[in-house]
Amino acid sequence: MDFIQILKEPAILVITAFFLFFTFNVMLNYSKTEKNLKSVYKFLSTLNKKEVSYRFNQLDEFMISNPYTTTCWEDFKKALVFPEKLFTASQATGSAANYSPEIFLTIDASYFFNEESLIYTKINYKFIQAMPTLLTGMGPFFTFLKMAIAFSGISLASGDVSSLEGLLTNIQIAALCSVFAVGYSLLFLFIEKILYSHKCKKHYLAIQRELIRLFDICTGEQFLIDLVKESKRQNFNNEKILKSLPEDFANSLTKSIGELTTPYLENIIYSLNKLNESIEKNNNNGDMVDKLF
Repeated sequence: MDFIQILKEPAILVITAFFLFFTFNVMLNYSKTEKNLKSVYKFLSTLNKKEVSYRFNQLDEFMISNPYTTTCWEDFKKALVFPEKLFTASQATGSAANYSPEIFLTIDASYFFNEESLIYTKINYKFIQAMPTLLTGMGPFFTFLKMAIAFSGISLASGDVSSLEGLLTNIQIAALCSVFAVGYSLLFLFIEKILYSHKCKKHYLAIQRELIRLFDICTGEQFLIDLVKESKRQNFNNEKILKSLPEDFANSLTKSIGELTTPYLENIIYSLNKLNESIEKNNNNGDMVDKLF
């Protein structure tokens, strides 16, 4: 019995058809995953740490528009810390070359962008994991089915020897069903691992590296310590301002009053001097007239 005739057996054809279907399904899913993850990696590679703050809205829109990163990106944004200086930097776009605000990450990027979030939840990975088991299970199923059919065709009462030859042939085919099923299962595992490593794993690891490159990690404990330090510094400055406020207010009030009243007082004094001069002049003229008379 040659190899071509073995492949033409219905049971082996069914096992081969399932193997080809499973392999095509895996290739299709992994190619789709590769396309989406590669586009994310290419976009992230165009960014650098200095400009990520200014292009964050563009990054946000791109990550949300990609179906493979929408969910994990929304969770990722919640772990980002936007510094207060970012607002000032966004208002002064003219000095962007001299100013580089940073967005800090409180949790490692691998917590959000991993196999589970980028790959397993986007394809039916549990079904892919079950495919080798299904192929292996077809072997015993068709083996016993073929043997049952073979034994049902034996007729020893008539003394026909040809029925025994058919039984041996069917038993051979039944055994080959298990061989093909296990072989296809092992071959499928080999192909699936290679495709996964080439089309999926290297791309999601590249995305993790890019996100780690763009966002410096600031742990929650470190952020709280910096927050406490900043709070103490602001409290000290506020206390210092409150203590100096009465004195500064008095000085300012005195200065303002002096600036406002001094010109008026000078004008009044000048007018009084002029008035005195006029009165003295008039008095002098009156004395001369009296002397004449």
